[in-house]
Amino acid sequence: MQGMSDDILRKLANLIRFGTVQTVAGKRVQVKIGGLLTRPIAWVSARAGKTKSWSPPDIGEQVMVLSPNGDLGAAVAIGGIFCDANDMPDGANADTILMAFRDGAVLLYDQAAHLLKGTLPDGGRVEITAPAGFKFAGHVDIDGALNVSQAATFKQSVHASQDITSDGDVKAGNISLTNHPHGLVKSGTDTSGKPLP
Repeated sequence: MQGMSDDILRKLANLIRFGTVQTVAGKRVQVKIGGLLTRPIAWVSARAGKTKSWSPPDIGEQVMVLSPNGDLGAAVAIGGIFCDANDMPDGANADTILMAFRDGAVLLYDQAAHLLKGTLPDGGRVEITAPAGFKFAGHVDIDGALNVSQAATFKQSVHASQDITSDGDVKAGNISLTNHPHGLVKSGTDTSGKPLP
């Protein structure tokens, strides 16, 4: 542009640049822009106050480098930008919101199917700590072993399609399964009375 010094033109060119992340160290990254490698600069998180989010860029991720007044020394990196090297994840479309992790884990919500789905790789676990409790409203299907380390209370009937076993006693009301007596006991083939408490 005529009438502008080389310094002004350089600063204008540096206001917004695009590059790829080369190094990641905590809150800072280095970005390669053409043949230039920035000094360690901050990357922008969704929240960084009392409420915080943490998801640092990956090496090779494409970012936008925003430089106030064209000063690359004060720049910040804003990601992420899909590119041929890092394309949109499987399952991504106009109806889905998802997060795909490098180990293969995926969190997905499908707005068309009204489905919230989490998939973990082999060996993956889910741990939730809720001191005041945890409530499900709806049917629950469990495809796997269920271990309960505290007392369980059922306010509705319980049906089992296979045997129920217990290492301890089983009580119906105040009648013990293993220690209850019977009334009206007679010898021979007569039937005893009902179990007694």
